Amino acid sequence: MIRRLGSHSGKRILFGYDRYALPDMVAYREVLAVHGEIVEAVDLKHLHYLSSAELVCKSIQADSESFGILCCGTGMGMSIAANKFRGVYAARCMSVEDAELARTINNANVLCIAAKNGFAMNRAIIDTFARTAYTGRKLEELEYITQLEGATPPTSFAATVRSIRRTA
Repeated sequence: MIRRLGSHSGKRILFGYDRYALPDMVAYREVLAVHGEIVEAVDLKHLHYLSSAELVCKSIQADSESFGILCCGTGMGMSIAANKFRGVYAARCMSVEDAELARTINNANVLCIAAKNGFAMNRAIIDTFARTAYTGRKLEELEYITQLEGATPPTSFAATVRSIRRTA
């Protein structure tokens, strides 16, 4: 998945959100429709950022030809939760530049935005994230990140410190 080149335009968009996005839902649906087929991945009975992040990320794991957009109050909780899923590379973007770099450098497949950032800014961020192509930049670093996904955590802090001292 990390080696996929190109933009996200035309792919299935898995959209998850919480209550903070509700006032602008019509506008979000319109801007997302420009970039691909929208699938809202939310539990309307329990509209919460964690359940939305889980639904979007599990769907991305099952469909590598999709990408995700998660919107909550700050975007931080969604980003933290999304990055717990293998094969999901989520970036919290607060500016158009963040969105461009998340794609060109990190090949992010999930965009996390802050409803508190305002819809106008989020629209520009979404447009940039969807249209910006990944061209293979920093591929070695990204492959290293995928190796970290399967890393076994240390059994103790002392073991970690000993390991660091040996390599330093």
